Amino acid sequence: MNKIPYALRVGMCFCDGKRILEVIPLSNGWFLVKTENHKSPKDFKVRAVYRVSPKIQYYTPKHAHFAIDLYGKYCANKEKAKKVFKAIIEVWQNKPIEDVLRKYGDEVKDLPGYPLEYILYALKWIFEQEDINFKGRPNKLQQELDRTLKKLNITFPPKRKGSELAVYLLCNIILGMHPVEALLKANLDIKPRFKR
Repeated sequence: MNKIPYALRVGMCFCDGKRILEVIPLSNGWFLVKTENHKSPKDFKVRAVYRVSPKIQYYTPKHAHFAIDLYGKYCANKEKAKKVFKAIIEVWQNKPIEDVLRKYGDEVKDLPGYPLEYILYALKWIFEQEDINFKGRPNKLQQELDRTLKKLNITFPPKRKGSELAVYLLCNIILGMHPVEALLKANLDIKPRFKR
């Protein structure tokens, strides 16, 4: 693992001025950074830092990134993509990431796109964030989510209602749906946002 640079230490201010709460160094040289946010008292933001020198460069991981990545893996090799999906579900069901990486890492390492380590650590935080900020959803949509998870024999973990929508999105992709259609079906924002 790579050493955490001083600028990314817990307690420091990130590039956007928000305090760093946690940092995970990844084996590819990237860092996942959790910073304060304001949607709710326990809210946070997830950042993927892919360069630290000469200046920090990062992006905010989004549902669309993981939807497209899973679809690319699915197009390359359906069986291996299903293993990536199983790994994501196991992390969602609160299995330790290190155990899940040991179980699936070697089998899926040759797939295109994001490495499994990044996917699992980033989605773990994104799932937590969605559960923290969850305020409810229409009953009809909740029933659709539950039906889709049941179709894939996915056991719903306790207190994970908020993140169920992201899992539903990935379920639809592993069932063969195009990512744009899956994002629209999940009613997740896919419009580009530009700073003005």
